[in-house]
Amino acid sequence: MTRLIYGILAASALCTAAPAEARKPKETWTTTRVSDPITGASSCVVAAYDRVGKMEFSRMGYLYPVVENNASLGLLVGVSSGGRFRVPTGDILWRVDQQPHRELKAADNPVTGSSLALEPFKTGNEQADRAVADAMAKTANLAASMTATSTVASGEKAREMLAEMLAGKGLIYRQATAAPAYGLPSGETYRVGQLTDDEQRPFPLDASFRKALAECGIDPSAQQAPTTATELPESPDMTQD
Repeated sequence: MTRLIYGILAASALCTAAPAEARKPKETWTTTRVSDPITGASSCVVAAYDRVGKMEFSRMGYLYPVVENNASLGLLVGVSSGGRFRVPTGDILWRVDQQPHRELKAADNPVTGSSLALEPFKTGNEQADRAVADAMAKTANLAASMTATSTVASGEKAREMLAEMLAGKGLIYRQATAAPAYGLPSGETYRVGQLTDDEQRPFPLDASFRKALAECGIDPSAQQAPTTATELPESPDMTQD
């Protein structure tokens, strides 16, 4: 009889422990460190990937929120397209909780050393040469923005966005051109959050977000560009076509 009672108590303990384990929150945000094997450029990215069990991945055609500690560009906040073959992200509408929405323009992406630089033919007329150089720069910038596979803010705007995220509870966004401004309504209007098993919901700005920021060395209170990371391990392949 005593053994039977102990067996019932043990079974009861297991039954009560299982729901507690099931209620353990899943981590939405994780950290990926990258070091370019050719240039040596390094970065640490906080992102909200798709999840199946313990596997993390990104899908082609989907946009993922990122906060990046970039060794040369500093703090970057915005979205990046996923999958093995990346698609252009375009301009983005972004909102945290009930804060006024922001528009992130691909044309405002930080300029990198790999950006196309063309030397215009000089005519000797200073005014004409300046006009041609400005036109060529605008054309190159437009081409870069149309093909960019990430749309991010940098500098003071990135710090403001990060402060909003840390003070908020949920993030939503979509491509600015995904939903029509007038005319027949579109279901794309409501595709603004994280896709779960049964619904879309805002990306939670939870404890996993703050934990991942700390792992990337991003200190919001410092309000300065992150320090350069060196000898970062190779990132896992988290893409899915």
